[in-house]
Amino acid sequence: MAKEKKEYPTQPSFIGRKIYLTPETADDARRHLDWFNKSEPHSMTVHPLAFTNENDIADRFKKPEKSPYKQAFAIMLKEDDTHIGKISFFNYNDVNRSAELGILVDPLYRNHDYGKEAMQLLISFLYDFRNLNKVYAETAEFNSPTIQLVESLGFHKDGTLRQHHYFNGEYYGKFVYSLLRFEKDW
Repeated sequence: MAKEKKEYPTQPSFIGRKIYLTPETADDARRHLDWFNKSEPHSMTVHPLAFTNENDIADRFKKPEKSPYKQAFAIMLKEDDTHIGKISFFNYNDVNRSAELGILVDPLYRNHDYGKEAMQLLISFLYDFRNLNKVYAETAEFNSPTIQLVESLGFHKDGTLRQHHYFNGEYYGKFVYSLLRFEKDW
């Protein structure tokens, strides 16, 4: 008997080998908040954080700001539809055809290449369907998992913002990485 093909709640360009991406929901955002908090939030941003809770997240989704210039997606396992992460693009600039990327994977699912596959799906979408020329990511110099991830995808280190990230009483550099459309070789 032939195996029935599974349908996914997303467009074909967001379906990979092990994962698929689907637009973020309020429930997804609540999980993202939990993962963000478990990951030491102040290590992931140079901006002051407004402490938030699940009710704040739900309120944001009651009045959604739909925009083609920024969007968050849930990273889902194909085998059982488990929600394992979030990936987003923002700071979209249609003049210079670029966007910044951000990713957060549930700590229980890190180190399995799910984040890499999610980045590949989103980058391919932005190049192929949005005609972008560049995607970029920023991270603190101590964030070796993100550095390894972007470098494994062929991103180039464009520079360092010196003493730009204050964390646990010390200043760290913030690395800026980018991948130009013609450099994508996967």
